[in-house]
Amino acid sequence: MFSCLTADTAPGLTFDIVEVEPREAAALLRSGQVDVAITFAYSGQHFDDDVTVEHLGWDALHLVEPSRSVGGTIAEGRASGEREATGLRPEELRRFSDDRWIAGCERCRTGLLDLCASVGIGPDIGFASDDVVAVQALVAAGFGVTLLSALALAGHRNPGVVTPPDVGAGRELHVATYGAPPRPAAVEEVVQTLLGLSWSA
Repeated sequence: MFSCLTADTAPGLTFDIVEVEPREAAALLRSGQVDVAITFAYSGQHFDDDVTVEHLGWDALHLVEPSRSVGGTIAEGRASGEREATGLRPEELRRFSDDRWIAGCERCRTGLLDLCASVGIGPDIGFASDDVVAVQALVAAGFGVTLLSALALAGHRNPGVVTPPDVGAGRELHVATYGAPPRPAAVEEVVQTLLGLSWSA
């Protein structure tokens, strides 16, 4: 990601990577412990005005369901290669109203609840995990269904699941810094590099 940042373009620049949720990232920016954060937000989620955010891209959400019926928990015939290619409309989530759902972090859980509420269902959340590998293993074993983002699936995709995109659903990706511009030169170099990258999985 940062291979184009060299000693000539950004002298003295070093990288340490910290993985936290967006709310904690904002706190780290305010405290000066980090200079730049790559974050995400679902519809209606915002940062306070002291954090400057710029749009990086759109991270589409995918329904994750077993590739076959397991133990009778998931109805036969819903997993479809054709639907995986073309996507499903949000209202099609209603067919999963009787299934158990696997949720992620608090912010992602809010995105799941809001999307399900928009089509009139209240998901029965039986498990919660931030571990993409574990979540997909639970789905493949028939313990439920979930929503995962395209970037998460780009990092790992269990062969026992199908992942049709949920058309129109997703989260916005941001690069965030503390305070108003102008930013320090090294920080600005990183921000502009991030803005120039493709964020489509």
